[in-house]
Amino acid sequence: MSDATSDTPLLRVAGLSQRFAVSRDIFGRPSQWLEAVDRVDLELAAGETLGIVGESGCGKSTLARTILHLHRPSAGKVIFDGVDLGSAGPARLRQMRRRMQIVMQDPYSALNPRRTIGSSIADGVTGGDRRAKVRALLEKVGLSAGDAGRYPNEFSGGQRQRICIARALGPDPDLLIADEAVSALDVSVQAQILNLLAGLRRDFGLSFLFISHNLAVVRAFCDRVAVMYLGRIVETGPTEAVFQDPRHPYTRALISAVPIPQPGRRRERRRLLAGDVPSPLDPPSGCRFRTRCPHADEGCARTAPVLERLGDARQVACLRLGTLERGPVWAAPVSQAEARPC
Repeated sequence: MSDATSDTPLLRVAGLSQRFAVSRDIFGRPSQWLEAVDRVDLELAAGETLGIVGESGCGKSTLARTILHLHRPSAGKVIFDGVDLGSAGPARLRQMRRRMQIVMQDPYSALNPRRTIGSSIADGVTGGDRRAKVRALLEKVGLSAGDAGRYPNEFSGGQRQRICIARALGPDPDLLIADEAVSALDVSVQAQILNLLAGLRRDFGLSFLFISHNLAVVRAFCDRVAVMYLGRIVETGPTEAVFQDPRHPYTRALISAVPIPQPGRRRERRRLLAGDVPSPLDPPSGCRFRTRCPHADEGCARTAPVLERLGDARQVACLRLGTLERGPVWAAPVSQAEARPC
């Protein structure tokens, strides 16, 4: 259980940065760095679900691994339940990590093929009858208690992901990080896993950090959303507020690209971004989005925007915020006479 007071966030990330040396000189000193995560600030309340969205390579997974201290942060702090993980000793860090678990994207590579699923799940279980808890966890995720003696190759992809979820629940965590946990699954299986996660969130009071490319899934599953671009957060806020009235140009472009499976619903003109995502080895000066932004001016090349808090519990990092258009990306449904058959 959490030791923090009710008004203290379960997780607070302050100025978190992560960079990797990609080349070295003849003396072995780093000569070029890749800035994967750059000065990220986030908060997550107990029982809340925060979605992290953005294009491939924007730093979502690296952010998750840095929060867990699988990568030691290059700068900044990760404070979990009032404990600064960067200053915690090895024993304290292991204790805190048990309360922060992750479900990886690929369930095929996440399990040891030479071990039964029961033994894999039991590794994280403490106290009481471990076998009984393993059987209970398997039943909780929709599998049979008798499956504990079987091997990963005997299960489908969706069943393996259920096994990975059961393993993550073994240490009784407070925070579950789902890193593209449904993207490798068939669409019908995705819905089953999402329903399972929603039930676990309700039954165990879990907090979720939910990383996904699927904006429709994020809208349905998450309480708040944070949009990343080239290692930086450009917009955060309540999910419905962001989807109904996206403020950052990048957020508007992402949402406008989501297909609408309703022939009677009309959208604005699709907002196509010019150019490719810049290399994180040499990001643009100032605003990193300026090379693809239709609203950028000379000031955007000189000054890096910071997240500004708005009146509706949202934060946006854009120097041109006051001049940008407002309103929904998706228009209201049209009448039956105006609708065209698909």
